[in-house]
Amino acid sequence: MSFFAGKSFLVTGASYGIGREIARALAAAGASVGAMARSADKLGEVAAEAPEGRILPIAADCAAEGECERAVACMIEGFGRLDGLIHSAGITMNGRVAATRLEVFREVMELNYFALIRLIKAGLPAITERRGHIVAISSVAGFFSYPYGSGYGASKHAVQALLDSLRVEVLADGVHVLSVCPGFVRTEIAKNARRADGSRFGTSTEYIDRGLEPGYVADRTLAAIRARKRQIFPAGPIEQTARLLKPVVPGLLDHAAFRFFGKGRG
Repeated sequence: MSFFAGKSFLVTGASYGIGREIARALAAAGASVGAMARSADKLGEVAAEAPEGRILPIAADCAAEGECERAVACMIEGFGRLDGLIHSAGITMNGRVAATRLEVFREVMELNYFALIRLIKAGLPAITERRGHIVAISSVAGFFSYPYGSGYGASKHAVQALLDSLRVEVLADGVHVLSVCPGFVRTEIAKNARRADGSRFGTSTEYIDRGLEPGYVADRTLAAIRARKRQIFPAGPIEQTARLLKPVVPGLLDHAAFRFFGKGRG
């Protein structure tokens, strides 16, 4: 029998990218999934791809007040239990610190970081009953930031710190806390990024287009949940090298990032 059979998971950002692939993989493994995203139409497509009744679409904005609590309530009402939550919803930015509007930083932090706190506070009692799982799709940017993505890096550093504290706080309760830190992944995240003025970036980038498939990250995530791992890094060689260089030769990494991303962007 599958490890996930009979369990229920709430997955945010489930309408595309990594979140969508995680929702599909969980349902295929026998779990009941609450798929949370803003687009009801896209969630309907995800639910239609899964075995009947396995995916419950929850059209909601996890960055909005009260929506995470409503989603958790839907899970308890629909499935009678909550074994885990996986926060995959996220947004990035593309702009110089000095030029980017403060509202952009707030929007990024609200979705990437504060929504995770809301989910944890709403879902932790039910998850504790099951000695279940709290998972965040973080990023290698949680360990080193890159130019023109300062707000994104700051939010992912915050996610890492939050999970490190939470992991110790719930250790005696048997709750598993996992941080998934991908590198470049072939999703819509770059297209949906915010420019310095708050407008949508609208196009992908070369390094995103050459990134990992989201299905690969989803598979690694489910394997890490089964093994109750603390942290995984599904990333390519460039991102892995940068992560390892940061504590050793940070100045060299600064110059490499300057050349890689280009001084004229943002």
